[in-house]
Amino acid sequence: MAVKLLVRSARVEELDALAALWREVDTLHARLAPGFFVPAAPLTQAMLLSFLGRHDATLLVAEIGGHTAGCIHLELYDTPPESGLRPRRRVHVERLVVTPEYRRRGVGRRLMTAAAAWGQARGATQLVLTVWEGNEPAERFYRELGFAPMSRVYGRDL
Repeated sequence: MAVKLLVRSARVEELDALAALWREVDTLHARLAPGFFVPAAPLTQAMLLSFLGRHDATLLVAEIGGHTAGCIHLELYDTPPESGLRPRRRVHVERLVVTPEYRRRGVGRRLMTAAAAWGQARGATQLVLTVWEGNEPAERFYRELGFAPMSRVYGRDL
């Protein structure tokens, strides 16, 4: 019998497992953009509680057989009230990570489906995210899900 994949809101008692996933993303980002990211900004209990206690943010967990297989951190954003912009609500994927042993098994896809549903339930009309330069596996994954580049951000150190 196949083990069921459950996507649900994070719980405070799983802070250690979520913090390990958080570190994995931070380590990758620090490798890709060391001038921008620190290697391991810890996920604290206060941060986790703030995600769970807000109407415009959440942290969802993918669970398989009682094990934390991945998580996705989402934030809602409304277009600023400027004359040249169309009013729109977006869900921004701040972090998505799947543990190595559960990758390529549909966990990330299910988390993204849950992200879209969470946003739609809150009036969002678009799901957006950022992929840092050099993260080709993430780019491939998002393209497979139908995402396409919207803009490019350029930077240089001063």
